[in-house]
Amino acid sequence: MQTKSERFGQRDWALYAARWLIILLIAVAIIVLNDPNAAISAYITPIVEAMLVNIILLLVLQGRGVGSMLSPSFAVADALTLAAFAFNQVSDARVTFTAASLLLVSALVRPDVQWNALQALALVIISALSVLRTHGSITEHTGDLLNLALLAASMVLTSYALDRWYGTLRRRINALRLAEEEHNQDRQEYTRAISELTYTLGANLNYRKVLDAALGAGRLGLALPEREGSGLISAVFLFHSLDNKLHIASCRRFPRADEDKTLAGKQGIVAQALTEAIPIFGSDVRKDPELGFFIGLQYAKSLLCIPLRAGYDNFGVLIYASERPSAFTQDHIEVLTMIGIQTTLALQNSLLYHNLLTEKERIIDAEEEARKKLARDLHDGPIQGVAAIAMRAGYITKLVTKQPAQVPDELKKLEDLARNTTKDMRHMLFVLRPLVLETQGLRAALNQLADKMMEMHKQAVSVRVDAQIESVLDRQQQDVIFYISEEAVNNARKHAEAQIISVSVTGESGMAVLEVADNGKGFNVDAVSGNYETRGSLGMINMRERAEMLDGTLSISSAPGKGTKITIIFPVYMHDTARLLKQNMTTKLAIAAAERSNNGKEA
Repeated sequence: MQTKSERFGQRDWALYAARWLIILLIAVAIIVLNDPNAAISAYITPIVEAMLVNIILLLVLQGRGVGSMLSPSFAVADALTLAAFAFNQVSDARVTFTAASLLLVSALVRPDVQWNALQALALVIISALSVLRTHGSITEHTGDLLNLALLAASMVLTSYALDRWYGTLRRRINALRLAEEEHNQDRQEYTRAISELTYTLGANLNYRKVLDAALGAGRLGLALPEREGSGLISAVFLFHSLDNKLHIASCRRFPRADEDKTLAGKQGIVAQALTEAIPIFGSDVRKDPELGFFIGLQYAKSLLCIPLRAGYDNFGVLIYASERPSAFTQDHIEVLTMIGIQTTLALQNSLLYHNLLTEKERIIDAEEEARKKLARDLHDGPIQGVAAIAMRAGYITKLVTKQPAQVPDELKKLEDLARNTTKDMRHMLFVLRPLVLETQGLRAALNQLADKMMEMHKQAVSVRVDAQIESVLDRQQQDVIFYISEEAVNNARKHAEAQIISVSVTGESGMAVLEVADNGKGFNVDAVSGNYETRGSLGMINMRERAEMLDGTLSISSAPGKGTKITIIFPVYMHDTARLLKQNMTTKLAIAAAERSNNGKEA
């Protein structure tokens, strides 16, 4: 691209070259208009003088720092050129008027009104003086002088019009150049903003930061200055799996009264965006059948609804609104669509990461509780037995010298105590890691649990496991069912005073049911649940937490004198990761995140 000084120089050189053409035209006019009584050779001197003036003008054009002297230089050169012909010794009025006219017309290409007016006045005066010099009066050539004056006036007016047009054109060019520079700057900022947003959405695993980035992305689609973007109204709506409605997950400039409102997504702008899977623009939000109920959108004159979509599934919408009309641009629709897709994927990733951290904490808590339970069981069982063995062994030592006849009976009691302690320890090992569960399955493990209850505590336990349900239960599900059953059977043995305890695992329609029932004395469920955590036992809490690991629900049915039934219902078709996301499975987005994780694991 040429610079301003280079363009200026080219124009001046064009004007300079035109002057040689004017000298040539004047020479032709001399030949055509020459007086027969005058020799053409007499005009050689003024032609040479005109050429010298052009050469001097060339030296001026080649000088430096003469930007403001160009128009005066051309005006002076024109006056000197005309004077060379007007005051020649064989001056002819027709030649003078022709040269003056050609010089006046040539000035039109220089839109400089002030110097063009001075040049025109100088050319008219020189022409008039030339007539006076040769004829002593201007009466004979009054008409020619008037025509020359009219031509000069026309030239000045035309030059003025050209100057105004040129000035307007120059201002427009400058405005376009500034607009182009601003556009390039805005484009760079826009590209940088998109890059930062993409990095935030792709690399950030913080759920809240992803939502904030998605809400702030609306300014990329604003046809407003950056300072106006601070007034943007925005919200993220996600489908909840329980009611299949859109709930606000995060919002900006929405009042608290709006945060509990929901959208059905069946009508208006939201329904159109979800159906067509493209961003939809709106104007008068108050007339929308669903969004019109939100207080924060009552004064919105522009609205943009972007579907959060991955594949063929809609997970929610992004809402951007402004109180200014036409605040969003159609040109950014592809960028905003990309933002919606990236936001969906980023939310899925952040949900997975968040829930993995939550599950990690839960596993740590479960391990800590298991260690505490093991410590309690060791203290209440084998440790007490070993202590009793040591005391009885000391007692037998004394009997050997004092009452030898009683030693055989005491040794028999010591042997029974040692056997019982060994049984307790083996039972604890069985509960901690039932190898039969790993090798033979859930039914064999529960039957062995029933055998040990009869062997150690004379407690009858019946077991019934549906073979079809057992075949579809994975390893983790069988582990959890066994530990819940063991906890429930032990609680019933210790507190229910039941004659028999039954354990059954059945199911249908993709759901499994675990029931542990007894015919013991029962209890008041409400009274016990109200102060359960303050009683020092965490048996019920442990069973509830383990039921949640199966994405199941636990219910307890009991009454004084009517026995107790513990029921856990859980789905058997869910994958491991989906169960880990139980705490955040309130949205379709979280469910999709679990499925996405499972697909990656299977691949």
